[in-house]
Amino acid sequence: MTAIITPMDINDDEDTLSDTDTWIYNDQDIDLSDYEINDNNWRYIFQETLNDVHDNKLDDGARTLLFDSPCKIRIKKLGDTPYTFPLSNTLCSRIICEHGIPLSLSNKYDFCGTKIVNTAWQIDHNSIDFPLPFSAAVRASTFEQLHLNTSDLNAHFDLNLHKLIIFGSCPHTKIYNFDDKLFIYHATILVFLPSHYTGGNYRFIDDNIDEDDTHRYIFNQHESNNSKPFILVVPSDCQHEIESIEKGFKLLLVYHLISKTNSIHQFYSLLSNSNYELMNIENIFLIQRIKRIFTYWEKNLDKMPNKLIIPFQHSLDYSPYFSILFRDKYRITFELIIKAMKYLSSFLIYSAIFQYDKSLVNRSNSRFFIHDLKLLNPTNEITLDLNSQHERTVIPNEFLGELHIYVDAFEQGVSQQQLLNNDNIIFRNNNTKYYVLVLIPYQYQWDLLLDDHSFAYHHLSYMFSLPTNSLNNLCLDLFDCILRDKIHSIYSFDKLIYYIILLRNRFGLTSKIIQLIKILFQNKQFKDELFSNNNNLNYWVNRLVESFSNWSMFSIEFLNLFRKIISLSMATKLNEIIQFLLQFSNKILQTLFINILLRYIFKPRAYSRHISLSTLCSIFHLLIIDGSYSNDSLFILAYNIIKRIRKTSSENEIIEKYFKIHLIPMLINIYRDKQHNSNNSLSPAFILIYEYCLNTLNYYCSSTLSSSSSLNIISINEALLICPCTSCARLQMFLIDSKSSTLIFDLSSTLIPDHCLRYTLSKFPMLSIEYKHDPCTGREQTLIISKCAYEQEQKQLCFHLRRLLMNLHRI
Repeated sequence: MTAIITPMDINDDEDTLSDTDTWIYNDQDIDLSDYEINDNNWRYIFQETLNDVHDNKLDDGARTLLFDSPCKIRIKKLGDTPYTFPLSNTLCSRIICEHGIPLSLSNKYDFCGTKIVNTAWQIDHNSIDFPLPFSAAVRASTFEQLHLNTSDLNAHFDLNLHKLIIFGSCPHTKIYNFDDKLFIYHATILVFLPSHYTGGNYRFIDDNIDEDDTHRYIFNQHESNNSKPFILVVPSDCQHEIESIEKGFKLLLVYHLISKTNSIHQFYSLLSNSNYELMNIENIFLIQRIKRIFTYWEKNLDKMPNKLIIPFQHSLDYSPYFSILFRDKYRITFELIIKAMKYLSSFLIYSAIFQYDKSLVNRSNSRFFIHDLKLLNPTNEITLDLNSQHERTVIPNEFLGELHIYVDAFEQGVSQQQLLNNDNIIFRNNNTKYYVLVLIPYQYQWDLLLDDHSFAYHHLSYMFSLPTNSLNNLCLDLFDCILRDKIHSIYSFDKLIYYIILLRNRFGLTSKIIQLIKILFQNKQFKDELFSNNNNLNYWVNRLVESFSNWSMFSIEFLNLFRKIISLSMATKLNEIIQFLLQFSNKILQTLFINILLRYIFKPRAYSRHISLSTLCSIFHLLIIDGSYSNDSLFILAYNIIKRIRKTSSENEIIEKYFKIHLIPMLINIYRDKQHNSNNSLSPAFILIYEYCLNTLNYYCSSTLSSSSSLNIISINEALLICPCTSCARLQMFLIDSKSSTLIFDLSSTLIPDHCLRYTLSKFPMLSIEYKHDPCTGREQTLIISKCAYEQEQKQLCFHLRRLLMNLHRI
């Protein structure tokens, strides 16, 4: 797009252009964001685009009222004769005597503490009357300044004359508030009438100020044409300062702008449908930049937030009307977004209230949320109708702008509500609110429901129950929003899989359903829970596989998911992976998964990796149950397990560590799983390990485990850690001597009950300790320490394990 502008006088440092020269702009001259938009810079470009909209902040000040006729007033109790401004001092005094009511002061004392005498009076609007052309001029000027002078807007607003104020002479500067607290006004209009007075400069103080910018606006009527009326539009409920008046009377009319709409939402709706053209060459290019951003959003939904929150009320403004009427930035931004959205039909625009619910006791309960959502742009599609109490949590990356200044405003708010909860006082700063614009893609509108997933599932079930096909896309969009929800991290995956199966049966195998399955598989929580011994989840995963068994791409997606999960979970969840594979119903995928698992375990690595016996037993269990591997490969694995055990020379370690913990439970689980299998014949490799365990246990059970057996309780290195005293040193030698089975201490007066020997013995519960007492005195005479109890325990364990093997069919 190219714009041609012929300037009247444009000067440059080097060249001077004549009136006939032509200045040519193109898109690159004005559009500063002509580079490609991506997921890293779209937010910056959008924010800079809105920052290019300038805020006038009431800098225009007072204007001359466009009214050519003399200003006249009619005092109802003084007859029908109109009086022309400026009024005489005598007439002003008479009006004060007849109708004047003292105007209350905001500063009743000066800096020295002297009480200020009030010399201002207000005359009610019922006591005065102005010509209709004068009132029409005031209305036209007000509506023109506030951009309400269009046929679709001015009918919803009105201007009411409130009062006439007469200021008399006074040596003090005074501060007033011209507005009544009982009513809500959107703007205050001041008309400075022609008057004879000296001094009395006017200044209004804007309460909505930044710390670095004090907005105090001074108007000196004497510097202008004192015979003309002037008009100034200011925010309501602000303070007005009148400097000292040396002589004469200063007259001021006060009007109020009121709205016929019931809420700010209706005002936003009116603005969205307004025909007002606030367009210039700069705004046209800003619209193009906004269109580019939303076109990128439309094409890259997965890279963008589900919704975008744009503030339309300044953090210092107590009213949204203030921001829209007096800060051009918000009004123009609203116009630009609405006009840009007319070219894009895939977005919904809501007005909403933005609040911060912060618990000072439990910060984890703090959240941003929006409520009172009202749809602004009409559409022929089905949209949600949300009540005003409905809330939706907002995450920070969905907010466009400086969120921290609104957080500061929330925290500094004076309206704090005190709640009583279990006798604990909790303060919640939840009364401060700001109006925002919510932009959301049409297919993500269901995201507004997801503060309560049960509510979303209710809608989904209801749409499934309807026989019509017109809601098919809405069902898919709602389910997509549930999967993409980033606020609630706790999912019921069995329920999600249940609905995927319903979607598959109802709509067939569409690209949208394929995408939904991929999103589910990429969910981190789903990956964590897949191997967590969740029988209910395993059941629904099998159901999902069965319903998609005829789709080859599903197998590829599922295999990719399995590869990623075992790379993350192999070290901590091997047994859970094995259990998952054992319960997997699809034999083809099960075999592929087993191959992936084996390749991952036995994959050559640059560093040495010891494969534990537990891993070998889990693999052997899996391969036996699978039944698709040759006997040779199973024999190799079985011999590897037996060889690993025979490397251990300690009989006790073989029984307690290997048989009890690994081999016997593995054999029992294999036998049990085989009974539930259609092919319950036992593999020769299984019988090999079974016979090895049984023969070993038979040998240990028949052996007496006498002194020839290894009965050392601790190693030599461990013995060095025992107390070096005389009694403990004897115990130390006894523990490491495999041939000694009994140690006897003679209890004398030197061996008192709290001797350190008692403490050392407490560390070896496998020893048998027996005291013999003197029959005469009853005192402990002899301490007998033996290893026989430990031997007996080992023998009992051997008998128990052998009994388990011999009665597998009864387990």
